[in-house]
Amino acid sequence: MRFRTGIRNISTFTKLAHSLERLKRRECILRLTPDAVHFIIVPDTTGTQVWAAIGVETLFDDDYHIQSNANNTINLEFNIENLTRSLRSASSATEVQMRLTKRDKHPMLSFIITLPGHGGGTNVVTQDIHVRVLTLSYVASIREPICPEPDVHIILPPLGVMRQHSERFQRLSDKIILRANMSGSLHLLAHSDSIRIQTAWTNLINPELDPAQVPNPAEHPSQLRPKDKFASVRIDAKEWVSLLRVSVVAKRVIACFCEGHALVLYVYVTEPEEEASAVLTYYIPIHSE
Repeated sequence: MRFRTGIRNISTFTKLAHSLERLKRRECILRLTPDAVHFIIVPDTTGTQVWAAIGVETLFDDDYHIQSNANNTINLEFNIENLTRSLRSASSATEVQMRLTKRDKHPMLSFIITLPGHGGGTNVVTQDIHVRVLTLSYVASIREPICPEPDVHIILPPLGVMRQHSERFQRLSDKIILRANMSGSLHLLAHSDSIRIQTAWTNLINPELDPAQVPNPAEHPSQLRPKDKFASVRIDAKEWVSLLRVSVVAKRVIACFCEGHALVLYVYVTEPEEEASAVLTYYIPIHSE
């Protein structure tokens, strides 16, 4: 089992790790494959799940090398805080190498960081993260959630702006309600026994369905409902505010409202015209009244 690579985009990698850390789930699964890197965060009980798929070229150099007896796939588990800490120490590095190593027979994810030194020299620092190599049977037991086709899908306004409103709403209630329709309207609201507050956006984009992904777009639930009919979800306010910190890496976010099931966010880290692909999928559970 071997893995090594240079890190091409330390800034994006650091912001990505920081965003995942904000979910307060300590353990993260890293699935390394020849073509993509996957980050998976699954809570022990209930809560938001994250399934991220990022093209190798988005984060890593051309020297990316992986080898294993499991179809050249390696599954690791580690503390996400340790990853964030290591990447932060490399913020001013001139070069960062990432390798799977061993220390005293314990597997480690090592970051070999080259930093500029005084007088034109360089300093090399190694940061090791303890990891657990996961068995194929264990990984097979972790399944990405299956949700019905969304009733409404809409591109969210800037997450930083939404977070400002959401933080204010969080002081009023521990639950936040999001409503959206297929006419480009989005409502964010919260209420207590005596107060009800709401923020509304209009003229947002409802993206067109991709025929390659949806065989018969005209029969999709979002196309069959009245365009001005709202779909609503009620979610945990604290968790919602935390995940909005993904704004540091998000280029655009599509929210899919699956009434009675979940709110699913597709966070795109790259622009549509870029060859490299990177999308984080958040599955946010809903709460009944």
